[in-house]
Amino acid sequence: MTGSSASDGDALVRTEVHDGIAVLLLNRPAQRNSLRYESWTELAEALQAAGDARGIVIAGAGGFFSAGGDLKTGPAHGDGAMGPAGRVEHAQAVLKQLRAVPVPTIAAVEGAAVGLGWSLVLSCDLVVASRDAFFAAPFVTRAVVPDGGLAWRLTQQLGRPRAASLLLRGNRLPSEDAHRAGLVTDLAEPGSAVDTAVAIAREVAEADAGAVELTKRLLAAVEAAQLASFEPLELAIATVAQQRSAAAAGRAEFG
Repeated sequence: MTGSSASDGDALVRTEVHDGIAVLLLNRPAQRNSLRYESWTELAEALQAAGDARGIVIAGAGGFFSAGGDLKTGPAHGDGAMGPAGRVEHAQAVLKQLRAVPVPTIAAVEGAAVGLGWSLVLSCDLVVASRDAFFAAPFVTRAVVPDGGLAWRLTQQLGRPRAASLLLRGNRLPSEDAHRAGLVTDLAEPGSAVDTAVAIAREVAEADAGAVELTKRLLAAVEAAQLASFEPLELAIATVAQQRSAAAAGRAEFG
């Protein structure tokens, strides 16, 4: 993959430009690109800076999309009533920003997209996944609840029983099964997901930019009302779950 780097190796999100297509790379490969609060801040800045791009591809450095929220930092951020789920609220805002981008957005998944990383994938317009990649939502096993709109999206796409199985059991969903279910739009050979996504972004960018933007607005209108009512509930439940987790940790510490 060739392109010009727009940020240094210490950035949590690194930007490369490929023939007018902005490739935004989650850049914590040693941590499998797990997402901290600051990761979402840098992703928001990268999306804003890519305003002149003909398309946007989101991928992970080191051949792995994302392991989800950083368990070491947790979802809490800041003080106040909603502080326990501060990262969840921040992620919701950035995902909303991503959905509002006027150019095509494509997730390029190598390795796996787990938890909140899967939420990020499904907030893009199109999803390219390598044939050996997988998706998973092991929230319950980590004593937390799905966030980033994942419960809503999986239920909408798969129906309640299949969504419940993925969310309650945390099973892996291979990319080929995700493709058959409509959660992945294109499959790629291992190692070529980004190149495939860039090629698709260039293809879509050849269409009239105004028509692309207006079509995206129509698609967004379909889900906007439901997400607007779902996200406050998700945030409240995530806050309760984090408070329960913190209380349990305190009981374990003090016996």
